[in-house]
Amino acid sequence: MPLVLRKSKNEKIMIIRNLILIAFFTTHLSFTQNGGKNFIDQPYIEVTGQIETEIIPNEIYLNITLNENDKKGKISIEQQENQIITVLKSLQIDIEKNFSILDFNGFYKRKFLADDKVTKKKRYQLIVNDGKTLGKIYQAIDRIDVSNIFITKTSHSNIEKIRRDTKLKALKAAKEKANDYAEAINQTIGKALFIKEVSNFSNNRFLANNANLLNEVVVVGYGSKSKQENIQDLNIKSIIITASVMAKFSLH
Repeated sequence: MPLVLRKSKNEKIMIIRNLILIAFFTTHLSFTQNGGKNFIDQPYIEVTGQIETEIIPNEIYLNITLNENDKKGKISIEQQENQIITVLKSLQIDIEKNFSILDFNGFYKRKFLADDKVTKKKRYQLIVNDGKTLGKIYQAIDRIDVSNIFITKTSHSNIEKIRRDTKLKALKAAKEKANDYAEAINQTIGKALFIKEVSNFSNNRFLANNANLLNEVVVVGYGSKSKQENIQDLNIKSIIITASVMAKFSLH
């Protein structure tokens, strides 16, 4: 009966590993001998395309703060809130969608030889969609003596799609630039070898968190005309979205 030598599990693994290495080096040697190259070993051109997209905001975020101490005659927070809601509804603002409470605080004040009192402070967020509506709201709220209102930020409801489209335009700009460079030296570009997004950001020209910002927007650019005449159509500054894409193309 012939003697059968059984190989251990570890020996079998080593044999398989060696076979894989032999196959890899054999393939690599054959590829090298046939003149194959990776992209860093062949002629290529590297360019960067950059595109700016300017958009008009259609989401303007307002911060409105109500404080009982700001009102002469001690008008309660609830009364002030009802006044604002009435004003917003008269301007066809969707209260359920665009008006919300950010926070609500009560401050207990102890007085000497007088009644103690609790002062309430409430902060809201209001979203409007254009400068004309913003002007009307500012004017209407000003009439009910609410002065603590300012813009926190501006945005666009479709901003993510606009960013994506801007990136694609930047890539196309990179390809056009590579084509132009290649033609200048009597060559052509081939397939893309490498693509990298360099940057993608929004430059909101509207300064945020400035309590006097809304008044500045109203006044700037209107000369000697009264604020009341021109506040109906405020010019909200645009948002600039910038995208840069680096690409490498083979040269022929």
